[in-house]
Amino acid sequence: MQIAGRYRLKYPAEWLHHLFWGALDWLYPPQCGGCQTLGTRWCSQCQSDCRRIISGCPRCGRPEASLSSVCAECAAQPPAFDALRSWAIYTGPLRLAILRLKYHQDVGLGEIFAQSLIELYQQVNWPVDLLVPVPLSADHAWERGYNQSTLLARPLALHLRIPLRPRALRRTRITQAQVGLNAQERRENVSRAFMADPRDVAGKSILILDDVTTTGATMQACAQALRDAGARSVYGLTLARAAHPSPDGDQQP
Repeated sequence: MQIAGRYRLKYPAEWLHHLFWGALDWLYPPQCGGCQTLGTRWCSQCQSDCRRIISGCPRCGRPEASLSSVCAECAAQPPAFDALRSWAIYTGPLRLAILRLKYHQDVGLGEIFAQSLIELYQQVNWPVDLLVPVPLSADHAWERGYNQSTLLARPLALHLRIPLRPRALRRTRITQAQVGLNAQERRENVSRAFMADPRDVAGKSILILDDVTTTGATMQACAQALRDAGARSVYGLTLARAAHPSPDGDQQP
């Protein structure tokens, strides 16, 4: 089964997951997460308006870096993850849709955008054993009732037929919201804020999934926790990335 000319559903669990959301769309007609067009969760125009990330630093994925060599930051201080890639720039209709996914309970967008992450993963084709979403803090998890990163990760795990382990990584302390923090403050804010379970990750290649990355501070902190727990290698995928994060501020809400 092909979805909108994209990747092919290969396994029964994928069929059931996709059919479940299709049934909900039939019962409760959705609105586009980007432009509010009735009848679709994400319209073709908003899809075409996304600014895809074609090239960047081969290590951290920063879009403005050269594809042929690692950026100056990665050369000076290599991150704990082996590679990080994002699907598109965090702007326009994609930004609006991610805000709806995170803060307005538009959970059906998780299944839609997972399709783009599957396409991105097929391009990089990293060897991974386990998929781990970036965990929310306990208060945010209670407030929202769901983790948007898990919503994105589940269809990818079904497609790759690898285990999804939402509890393999957890937050060990409450962190300040990253909004408005500069790059250094972000790193300090999330440093040692995560802990991984060696029983899940030791000796394995881990794929971390998140919705947005700005400076990469959260991904770095998660990757370091996984390394400390014995992970063999760590990769990161995010749906969106801020194009030009300011050293004094943040484009991510």
